[in-house]
Amino acid sequence: MDLANEHFTSPGLSSNEREFAGLVGELHALEEDIAAARAASARAQAGLGMRPEPKRPAPDLQGERVRLQDNAEIVVRSVEPQDAPLLELGLEHLSAMSRYRRFRRRVEHLDRDELAELTRVDHRMREALGALDPSSGEGVGIARYVRDPHDPGQAEVTYVVADLWQHRGVGKVLLERLAARARAAGVERVTATTLVGNKPARRLLAHVAETITEHRDGGIVEVTARLRHG
Repeated sequence: MDLANEHFTSPGLSSNEREFAGLVGELHALEEDIAAARAASARAQAGLGMRPEPKRPAPDLQGERVRLQDNAEIVVRSVEPQDAPLLELGLEHLSAMSRYRRFRRRVEHLDRDELAELTRVDHRMREALGALDPSSGEGVGIARYVRDPHDPGQAEVTYVVADLWQHRGVGKVLLERLAARARAAGVERVTATTLVGNKPARRLLAHVAETITEHRDGGIVEVTARLRHG
């Protein structure tokens, strides 16, 4: 059995086996990233792929312009269904590890139904905010919540940031604004599910919400937290 390809919640596996599957999955993702880095280095040394792209005029983006601590700028706006191609392109900019941490499985591409699901928002039960690079118009991050239809006061929160933009404050900007929209819509509590070792995600959630309960099973931690007042 290839545990790396087993879902974390597979009923055929014990909690310890699911946790081991998660560790194997992370290891495989790391190996993919190392192989990709070596291939890129080899291409660079061979002088391949070094031709600079022609400079294009900056796109006219609508949304809130936010300056990060490193002085870079992003544009934050609501995600709409027509953003599916941007989301698909953004996935290509994620390392294998980032994709694994976001989806908790190996993901090479998203099919049409998955893209539609991730971009379908009504700004009440479902909300999603995207961060864009104003120089290229490409997406660099997305954060979303989906409210529990049986308990609209609670919502599941997810987010992901392109690797080149990680640790620069993009996730913080997105979650702060998402939390504000969630509070305005009547959300009081959020749940977030992450791998046990993903401490940056835990710290980021703690920035906008205070932990109420935690449940750990099979290498996964589900946190329920109360949104902080803005």
